[in-house]
This record gives sequence, C-alpha cells and structure tokens, in this order.
Amino acid sequence: MKKIKIHKGRKYSICSCGLSNILPLCDNAHRKYNEENKTNYKSVKIIAEDTVMIDVNSSKWEV
Repeated sequence: MKKIKIHKGRKYSICSCGLSNILPLCDNAHRKYNEENKTNYKSVKIIAEDTVMIDVNSSKWEV
C-alpha cells in the first residue's frame, strides 16, 4: 500500500499495471506493454475534491 497526498482540483493518474517507474502514479508504461502483449491496461484517473492523504494499492504492484 502506498500513501500519497492529493491536492484539491488536481487530476491524478494512478498506475494499475505495476510497470510504472513512479508508483503509485502512472508514467504510461502500460501503453508499450499493451501494444506488445495485446492487453488493455489503463490508469485510474481521480480528481481531488479536497487536499487529503489517501492510501492506494494494486495487486499488480510488488510490495
């Protein structure tokens, strides 16, 4: 599990594939992986309504 601070009004892309070099945020590494492996990974988009700390987790991330 990763804890991140998100800021009111900002858009965030959270990694769902586990390939990002900047976990828990997405760096679009899934795009190349999708092309090479015929998969359909996408990032999870969130827009913060308030500035808060959140916990994020994915079974695809190595602990």
